[in-house]
Amino acid sequence: MRRLMGTLRYILRRLFFCACLVVGVSLILFALINAIGNPIEILLAERPGMTDEIVAEISRYYGLDGSVTDRYLTWAGAMLQGDFGTSIIYNQPVGGMLVTFGLETLKIQVPGILIALLASVGASVLAATRQYSRVDFGVISAAMLGHSLPGFFVGILLILVFAYWLGILPSYGAYSTRSMLMDSEIIDGLWHMVLPVSMLAFFNTATLTLLLRASLVDTLRQDYITAARAAGLPERRVVLGHALRNAFIPVLTYLGILFGLMLGTAPVTETVFTWPGLGALYIMAIQQLDYPLIMGTTMVITVMLVAATLLTDIAYVLIDPRIRLG
Repeated sequence: MRRLMGTLRYILRRLFFCACLVVGVSLILFALINAIGNPIEILLAERPGMTDEIVAEISRYYGLDGSVTDRYLTWAGAMLQGDFGTSIIYNQPVGGMLVTFGLETLKIQVPGILIALLASVGASVLAATRQYSRVDFGVISAAMLGHSLPGFFVGILLILVFAYWLGILPSYGAYSTRSMLMDSEIIDGLWHMVLPVSMLAFFNTATLTLLLRASLVDTLRQDYITAARAAGLPERRVVLGHALRNAFIPVLTYLGILFGLMLGTAPVTETVFTWPGLGALYIMAIQQLDYPLIMGTTMVITVMLVAATLLTDIAYVLIDPRIRLG
C-alpha cells in the first residue's frame, strides 16, 4: 500500500513537471516564431495586387493584428480545446491536417520501431551469450556499421538496389498513381511501405542492439544470475526470464525518446522516399512560414516526447521496484 501511494505521488509530480515543460516550450516557440517575420509578407510577394484592406482582413482573420500577449493567450486557449487554428497557406484546419498527415507518418514509424525492437532483442541475446565469439564480433560490427551510416544514405542505397537495379519495389509515394498492386489499396500501400520501414528498422536495430547487448553482458555477470545458474535453472530461463528483463531497463530511455520523436525524425525519411507524411508537411510549413501549422506540429511533437518520457519513467518504477520514489 505504501509503495502504491508513493507511486501515485511520483506520477502526480511528474505530471506537474511535464505540464510546466509543455507551457515553457509553447512560450519559447511562440516567441521564436513571431521573431522570424510576418507570413502576410509572403502572401504579398506572391500576390502583389492585394489591397491594404484585404491584408488587414487577413491579419484580423488569423489573429495577427493583436498584441503578442493576446495572440499567445488566444492561441494557447484554443489549442487546449483541440483547435490548432487554420493554415495560412493551405487554408485548412491544422488539426485535420495533423491527423491526416500524422497517420501516414505513423504507418511507417511504428512498424519500423517494432521490427527493430524484435530484431535487436534476438541479435543482442545471440551476441551476449556468446561473448567474444565470431557471432558476437559479427553482431557488433554490423550494429556499429548501421549506427554510423546516415539514414538518408541507407534510404538512397535501398532505392538504388531494390527500385532501380532490381525494379521490384516502388521508390516514392504511399500509393501507386496509375494502377494499384493486385487492384488492392491495402496491398499497394503495404508494398510502398517496405523501403521506408526497412530504412527505419535498419537504423533503429543497430542502435538498440548496441545498447541492449552491452546491458545484457553486464547483467549476465551479476551475482543473482550466477545464483540462478547454480540453482539449476535452464540457461534459456536464466537469460530470457531474469537477465533480459533487467538488462532492458536502460534501453527504455532510448525507446521512450524514439517513440516520442517519431514525428520529429520523420522529415529525413519522408524526404528520401517522398512520403506524404507530417515530416514533409512540416518542412513545407517552415519554408512558407505558416505560423499555425508550424506551431501545431511542434506542439504535437513536444507533447508526444514529454508523454513518452513520462511513460518511460513510470515503466522504470513498475519494472524495477528498487528505484526510489522519494
